[in-house]
Amino acid sequence: MARQRDTIAGKLRLVLDAPDAYVTPLRSGADPRLVSLVRLLARQAARDFVNAEVEAAKRRDLQE
Repeated sequence: MARQRDTIAGKLRLVLDAPDAYVTPLRSGADPRLVSLVRLLARQAARDFVNAEVEAAKRRDLQE
């Protein structure tokens, strides 16, 4: 049976920075403020999701 490694990352850093090549061009009628707000909210949601997963992993590790 394979032995499980006891390696744990001490600190996790996630950087989400999409290059301009992957950004969809805006339609002429789109409000740039609204686009910025949506991008900001998406980044915050991603950050919250990752933090929740890290906390859940910590709780699972404590239970074992």
